[in-house]
Formats: sequence, structure tokens, C-alpha cells
Amino acid sequence: MAELISIRYAESLFEAGLELDKIDSFRKELESVQDLLRKEVEIFEILKHPRITRKEKKSLIDEIFTGRLSQELINFFYVVIDRRREKYLHQIIEQFNQLYNQHMNIANVTAVTAIPMAEKPKERLASVLEERLGKKIVLSNEVDESIIGGVLLKIDNKFIDSTLASQLKAMETAIKGVSL
Repeated sequence: MAELISIRYAESLFEAGLELDKIDSFRKELESVQDLLRKEVEIFEILKHPRITRKEKKSLIDEIFTGRLSQELINFFYVVIDRRREKYLHQIIEQFNQLYNQHMNIANVTAVTAIPMAEKPKERLASVLEERLGKKIVLSNEVDESIIGGVLLKIDNKFIDSTLASQLKAMETAIKGVSL
């Protein structure tokens, strides 16, 4: 249910952004809203609290975002508040970002490694992935010390595991299969 609601609202905002030719500015503004709601958890708690009136919530939106966000986005937040969908704001923004990435042919990739990647290897990896996937790559690096070596790639919702542990596991399976 929550996913369906967030998809519906994100699609509406995305289509409005396309019509108004403001898709890039909407994405940047939503990113700043998402950052604020994550840093200032109290604001999000106020927005989704059922006992706080719609008028008070809209007033809070005005206080915080007037001059920072486009009037279209402020109006969008008013609609979200009027329909009592405030608790889905994070999901709506995430869905909007997915639509934006699809539209702009962007893939988010996370490279999970045992140690932080240096800039040159990150750039080479991004370049290779761009060539193979035919998409612009936004690459981030996460460190997981349990990885012995190699890299685990998370590409949107897919995984490519080329860690040393997975290679050793594959060899073990192959050896066990031969000895049977």
C-alpha cells in the first residue's frame, strides 16, 4: 500500500516537472528536503503527527521552505498534507529519484570493498560500467572489512559478487562436484 501511494505521488510530481521543464530543479530541491528531514527528525515527526492540524503543518512548510523551494514543490507538499500522506514523504522522494534516474539513464552503483577505494580505481570502474551498461554511473564506495578482497557491486537492485570469498566458494563447490 505504502509503495503504491508513494509511486502515485512521485509519478504525478515527475510528470508535472516534465511539463514545467523543472525536472532537474525538482530533483535538487527534493534532495535538500530529504537531507533536512533526515537531519532534523523532529520536523518529520511534526509533519506526520495526526494531532497537528493541516493548517499548522502548512504553516511549518511555509516557514521552512519559502524562498528555498519552488512554489510548485510547496504546493505539492500542501497536497500531500491535505491527503494525509505526510508519512510517505521519504518514499515519495525515493520513488521520484528512481523515475529521474530512469529518465536520465543513470544507474546508482555501490562498490563494497574491504578498504576505501582510491579515486583512480573508482573512475576506472565507473568508466567500465558506463561502457558495459550504457548508462551514466553514479558510483559510491562502502567499506565492509569482512570482505577479504575483490568487490561486491550493487547496481540498483542487482548484485555482482566478485569478492574473493565468493570465488573461493565457487571453487569449493566445483571441487566437491568433481569428487562425487
